[in-house]
Amino acid sequence: MLQRARILVSSIVRSHNNYHYQTYTSLRLNNQLCRPTTIPMRFINTHTKNGSTKTHQSKSFASKALIFTATATTYYCATVLFTSASAADTSSNDQHTFKVEKKIDDSYGIEYVGFDTYPGIQHDDDTGVATAEVKAASAKVVLSALDNSGLNDIGIVKDKPMSGDGDDNTLHPKHAHRIGLGTCPVYGCPFLPLDVHYDETVKAQLKNLRSEDEPTKDDDKEWILNSSGSEVAAVLTLIGYKGGAIENQINQDRALALSPYMYYNVNGNNSNDDSKTTTTTKPVARLIGAFDGHARFGEKVSEYVVKHLPALLGNKIVEYEAKLSGDDVDQQKRDDDISRILHEVFLELDATSPAEPSGGCTASLVLQLGTKIYIANAGDSRSFIAVHVKSPSDSDENNKGEGTTKIVFGTREDKPHLPTERERVEHMGGQVYLPDGFALTGKGTTRVLYKDPNTGSTSGLAMSRSIGDWDAGEVGCIPDPLIDILDIDEIKKKVLESLNAEKKEVEIDAASGESIPSSKGQVYTEKDVKIFAVSATDGLIDYLPAHSIANHVATGLYVQKTPLLACEDLIYAAAQGWQEDKQGRYRDDIAISVTDLEIE
Repeated sequence: MLQRARILVSSIVRSHNNYHYQTYTSLRLNNQLCRPTTIPMRFINTHTKNGSTKTHQSKSFASKALIFTATATTYYCATVLFTSASAADTSSNDQHTFKVEKKIDDSYGIEYVGFDTYPGIQHDDDTGVATAEVKAASAKVVLSALDNSGLNDIGIVKDKPMSGDGDDNTLHPKHAHRIGLGTCPVYGCPFLPLDVHYDETVKAQLKNLRSEDEPTKDDDKEWILNSSGSEVAAVLTLIGYKGGAIENQINQDRALALSPYMYYNVNGNNSNDDSKTTTTTKPVARLIGAFDGHARFGEKVSEYVVKHLPALLGNKIVEYEAKLSGDDVDQQKRDDDISRILHEVFLELDATSPAEPSGGCTASLVLQLGTKIYIANAGDSRSFIAVHVKSPSDSDENNKGEGTTKIVFGTREDKPHLPTERERVEHMGGQVYLPDGFALTGKGTTRVLYKDPNTGSTSGLAMSRSIGDWDAGEVGCIPDPLIDILDIDEIKKKVLESLNAEKKEVEIDAASGESIPSSKGQVYTEKDVKIFAVSATDGLIDYLPAHSIANHVATGLYVQKTPLLACEDLIYAAAQGWQEDKQGRYRDDIAISVTDLEIE
């Protein structure tokens, strides 16, 4: 619950054709005062999401609201400052700038940056829906990316047999999306979710995996768990219950994990010949995400995103890298460019999604490119970056499970009651529903109210950003993600500085009373610090604390070496929470995706 906050903007200085901000913030959250922080700002140019070319006079404003992200171990404080510039004020016409904020994690002092890709209501054309022209242009971009990835227009490997009517989904049978009944796309084999309870084969294999006996070998074609995880990544799901017969339930959640993500094979290598995948000379890359479908055809939108996202994103990155003149590209500019690419991907997936007559999905993803971690989020699914530190005395061969796990970053849930989100919705003529007593307790679900095209009645969307949901888009629901950028080297550096500083403490000799060097143990090294990512839908997150999720995933990745079992445990724990709360009357769909983020 938000407490009363005090924000002081100390200076705003215009220099040449840009703006520079120094912002000092102080926030009291649950009676805990955030550390006063100097936050330098930089800006990234971006187009409006619907392709409009309206020109505005230069202006800026500071929102009265405070945006914050809070997990068990990390939060940031920042004012909301948007700046636009007219064509005369920038080097690139018809572009707007949005602020980039420097943030600091509270556990280790890890510095990172983040920003909102939505440029602000003063630059919007009062609609969250792409124009017909933008939809047509986006469709061409998506189809080109699929073709460059060796996929057909529904995201299946070309010229491969398919089951049923061709509308194969990613929830089985044997994951046709892998892609064309056993064939993987050029960017790699995505791990895709299996149902932990209602698929008897999956249940039996998970039980086998827990047994003391040697589980089925990895090359066994009947071992379907191979399509959902490995020792370094995993994806699982559980269908929800919304009333009626079990066989009539539809799982609208989707997730994926590409570990590795061989995006560099897109656009120029449409072959499935593994000999052409020179991973030894390519950067380490991974991609995970969770996508929660909602409304009548939400599963079609989430399915569409999972099938098209890796190809679209990979194609854009390959085209971008092909234009680079050399290896000396400024890292800040590269971060800006990759962020712009992620923003484009969200907008183009939104513009081309099968969202009619009613459907949408959240999108929370983590992209690793070398040492950089890019997190993009729209909606109320969430992604976390966490650090697991094992004891230096534990070797990789004899890990006893000792160590600590802390979340160093967590995405925000995009909810309609957040001040800037509500401001946008109401500016576009929409209305935000607040449950009785919400202002005092913060309990209940706030919603963007919109007219349902199927029933003609008023419906409520429990988030303010998503892919699809075009009817809610008319009143301010947008696909523009919040993006944050972390650096693995920075994370490890700060963690080791913190841990080894403790080793330098002194102890008092009991006999002499003199100070002597502490004997707490060995010095921590980089191999003792593990970094991993989690993306999950609200079916899981609503009933499990973030730190519990991180701790259990860390155990699965680094102790048990079976993250699939950790994901299964978490899904059943969340399902139990739903059962106790709703007494079996309702349970949301649940999906989770995890991966290790090691560079080696």
